[in-house]
Amino acid sequence: MILSIGVCLMAYRLGFGNISNPGAGLIPFGVAALLCLMSIGLWLRSLLEVTRGYQERRVFKGIRWGRVVLVLCTLVGYGIAFNFLGFHICTFLLMILLLGVAGRLKWWLTITISLVTVFCSYLIFEAWLGCPFPKGPFGI
Repeated sequence: MILSIGVCLMAYRLGFGNISNPGAGLIPFGVAALLCLMSIGLWLRSLLEVTRGYQERRVFKGIRWGRVVLVLCTLVGYGIAFNFLGFHICTFLLMILLLGVAGRLKWWLTITISLVTVFCSYLIFEAWLGCPFPKGPFGI
């Protein structure tokens, strides 16, 4: 919580800008403020647990470490292959691996969600906002 308040103060010094020309401190301030609010929520929750009678819980009980490693390796692979394969192919493969392998959804649903994700990200980032993303070897 203290760290997020400090980041908020530093972001304030950078300036927020205005609605048509956002400043450098706008996004860091928003992220730090959100982190501060979540920290306050966790602090209040732990305070309530202490007043009601604390029951010790194992923090990492029931975690499937294989899936955690798979997701981390998938994200690293996405970062490595992003410039070579391009945004669309990499994002499609990322969603296939995350939803199909790690999430264990049905394959028809995995492919549908992956295609919709790539299409929506294209519409938002390239068509609407004009962000240039790397093209793959096939010009996609």
